[in-house]
Amino acid sequence: MDKNKISPNLLSYHAVRRGEWILKVSVFKNKYVMVAAYNPYDMTFVIEQFNGPEKAANFIENLIEE
Repeated sequence: MDKNKISPNLLSYHAVRRGEWILKVSVFKNKYVMVAAYNPYDMTFVIEQFNGPEKAANFIENLIEE
């Protein structure tokens, strides 16, 4: 059995596909957001951290529109 502590303040969503990107979003304490994005067509992988959900949403929107 794995004895690692699981944080009740961390929420990770399932990976979703938006446009050419596969996105995985995790939120810590409803304040910090990490976005992992992968584009399988040109093999691009991006990880970004934000101090608010609005900034993360803007990043995702801009990434998908490119």
